[in-house]
Amino acid sequence: MLKKIPLLFLILFSSIGFAQEDYTLMFYNLLNFPEAPPSNRASILNSILDNVQPDIFMVCELQNEAGANLILNQVLNDTNEVTYAMPDFELNTSSSFQELQQHLFYDESKFSLNFTDIIQTQLRDINYYQLEVLNNTESAALYLDIFVAHLKAAQGTTNEIIRSNMVSDFTAYLANLPEDANVIFAGDFNLYTANESAFLQLVMGQSTISFSDPINTIGDWNNNPSFANIHTQSTRTSNNNFDDFGAGGGMDDRFDFIMVSNNIMEAENDITYKENTYVAYGNNGNCYNKNISDTSCLGEFNQATRNLLYLMSDHLPVVMEVTNQNASLSNSNWNASNTLLSFPSGNIVEQELYIKFHASVDASTTINIYNQIGQKVYSFKKISNSTIIDVSFLSSGIYFVKLENFSENYKFLKQ
Repeated sequence: MLKKIPLLFLILFSSIGFAQEDYTLMFYNLLNFPEAPPSNRASILNSILDNVQPDIFMVCELQNEAGANLILNQVLNDTNEVTYAMPDFELNTSSSFQELQQHLFYDESKFSLNFTDIIQTQLRDINYYQLEVLNNTESAALYLDIFVAHLKAAQGTTNEIIRSNMVSDFTAYLANLPEDANVIFAGDFNLYTANESAFLQLVMGQSTISFSDPINTIGDWNNNPSFANIHTQSTRTSNNNFDDFGAGGGMDDRFDFIMVSNNIMEAENDITYKENTYVAYGNNGNCYNKNISDTSCLGEFNQATRNLLYLMSDHLPVVMEVTNQNASLSNSNWNASNTLLSFPSGNIVEQELYIKFHASVDASTTINIYNQIGQKVYSFKKISNSTIIDVSFLSSGIYFVKLENFSENYKFLKQ
């Protein structure tokens, strides 16, 4: 004889499921930040990032630690919800005359920093950041291995050789990583054509890890209107209005890239490229040899956005998304209803669960925690608008917080 299944169990069980989670990656050459004009570029960058909301923000041409802190504290964490973090700022070690740095910022509700390193080259460092993906249902840790580079600028055989040598140093370093590593290689590569040795090393393979251009748009990018929709430099026909910072010439080069290891392009991989998300942000495909702010460059990116990009840098940012195939819970303060409670420190925890209640929740309300099969494992009463619960005694798994007399369930994952 079949037994009746408790209604609460059905509610909880039906809400359990495995989902995908998308992460937005953004690379931006910030052009001598923060020195280059105009003086309000932090505010300009804030407006640009508010539109994109990257989960991982990779940059080059950052001048100093003060600039990094400015981006972290006044651009990314400009509201009460402080979610972004950054690794320690590292000055270039490859050559003493290089004053421009690479750096990375990440949403710490979705990633944690596991490891950093520097690859020295003959010109400037390539920075390495290994981020652990927090929202992961697999027992093995899931990592993104992110490298940010700024290769040698300018045309000519000598400069091509330097770019090639820098990439050789990078591909040699990849021997330290497992063959199935999920690698992101982003930067201002200053490549004029896909026939350059630096690019060929990446896609043809000088190591056990080879790379893909997510949009597979290969060719002679420089001064070629056929690639007008992916050009990233220059946003300006002249730098006369910017104290000679940056380059002019208008939109006619594809210098900025986010490339991915080949496995990220495979559908069965844990981390996959989300199709049709790679874009030269702000480029409507009709600004060849013009200012990005030109009023004739109409399209998806509106005039206000293109004006900001014109003022911010001589480069456009590159944006794309990857998907975590093994996600079960959102880690960015997910809850069923923002009117009751939230998890300010995220809903993936190890020892303590931080809960913040909305002021409308009455004092002495009973709060219960249930496991996946509907068993109550803990109960307490609301005393204040926030509380920290010791959950170290719970086994690893998915749990649900439920306020008495309310139907909503709030998931968290005990690691």
